[in-house]
Amino acid sequence: MTDSPGSATNTWIRTHTRRPDAEINLVCLPHAGGSASYYRRWGSLAVPEIEVHVVQYPGREDRLIETPIRSMSVLADAVSEAIAPLFERPVVLFGHSMGACLMYEVALRAERAGRDPALLVASGSSAPHRRERRSIHSASDAELLDELRREAATDSAVLESPELLELLLPMVRGDYELIETYHPAAPEPLRTPLTVFRGADDADVDETGAAAWSEVTATGALRHHQVFAGDHFYLRDPDEVLSVLGSFVGSLSTQQQA
Repeated sequence: MTDSPGSATNTWIRTHTRRPDAEINLVCLPHAGGSASYYRRWGSLAVPEIEVHVVQYPGREDRLIETPIRSMSVLADAVSEAIAPLFERPVVLFGHSMGACLMYEVALRAERAGRDPALLVASGSSAPHRRERRSIHSASDAELLDELRREAATDSAVLESPELLELLLPMVRGDYELIETYHPAAPEPLRTPLTVFRGADDADVDETGAAAWSEVTATGALRHHQVFAGDHFYLRDPDEVLSVLGSFVGSLSTQQQA
């Protein structure tokens, strides 16, 4: 992975597999507690027409010494600015869980700036205004640790290491505070086509909550609603996800040329 010297995306964007001749920029926005390394394999597994970029939030991995952002609007502003150069090609925004709501806010900002994405993919989340209200961010460390074990997205070795947990838990708590204090009462509609992905056994997202994403579209309809085998983190094995995304490339290219 390399970044262009002096690029505004250096701090925020990780591109593990460079594809200068790709047609589409796929920008991934991770879940609460997630990081760019979760999507490390996506760049090489995606179809050649897609170059995969992952947003790295402050407070994790190579940004560990930075303070996590606890406000959705602050994070959305920063991410929007960071990914603006990627709109030299058509952009697909993919957000999982917390990242799906962040994707919505980033898409709003892109549209207001006249940089409409080609497609939005909301993964593993109910629509922003339909999410269950929770307060895990104010729970004890033990309760927060139980939640991480339930989600099974964090390596078990990390969860058993007091030293690593000391670094992990403040970041996770900050992410949970960000998403749990985000309550858009009357969502602004998006012009961009929106697709929903979810796991069939996801305890956090049912069909009603997922389908409610249609309520944040200008057309009142989803482009596609795909249900995958698996739970909240159905995308642990990304092959099928990337296959479905790859099937969209031809139609996205046609739309851009029209």
